[in-house]
Amino acid sequence: MTAWISVDDRIKRGLKIIDQVENSKLRLLVNRICQSLQSGVSENIFNAEEEEKLLVSLSLEKTDLTILLQTITSIYTQAAFHLVKPNVIEISMKELFSIGDDKVAILSHAWITHAEGIVNALKQKSIFPRQVTDVSWSVDVKAASTAAAKEAKPLAKLQLSFGGSENSKLTVEMNKTQLWDLYHKLDDIQSQLDSLKKEK
Repeated sequence: MTAWISVDDRIKRGLKIIDQVENSKLRLLVNRICQSLQSGVSENIFNAEEEEKLLVSLSLEKTDLTILLQTITSIYTQAAFHLVKPNVIEISMKELFSIGDDKVAILSHAWITHAEGIVNALKQKSIFPRQVTDVSWSVDVKAASTAAAKEAKPLAKLQLSFGGSENSKLTVEMNKTQLWDLYHKLDDIQSQLDSLKKEK
């Protein structure tokens, strides 16, 4: 089975912390994180006051709580990104995670319950803070000098307008060869997008 999550040292540490948390508290914590992910919130799920209460309730240091929250969030965002099927999540968690079966059952049950909502929420959210909102273009002729009109070279100018936290524009100048290369790359991207649509 292909690994859908990289179990690095930080994740391993997070899993050790998960294994120490009382089942009833872990269940509540996991469900709250999954509900937040479903509503499109993946950062600052808990406010400062709630984090203080969690520190006391779970008997954890601030660093360990941060790692715990990041690990749980990472598990579900990676599962959503890789579209891990609910019927195989428990098996793969048992293979990948060195935690008790009771913890695996809690984590996998939450995925079975919330998977569709988390995947749909992540589909709506871009990982990039700025997105292209408009493209304008023009073709100009550039000459090395006024006397050397024979050396005039046509250039395409693309202006990309970005929306997001701050609106900005980027102008790109390309000769015919560069524009042709861009066209082929965009065509390849379109083909891959079309093939992904057919698989669903």
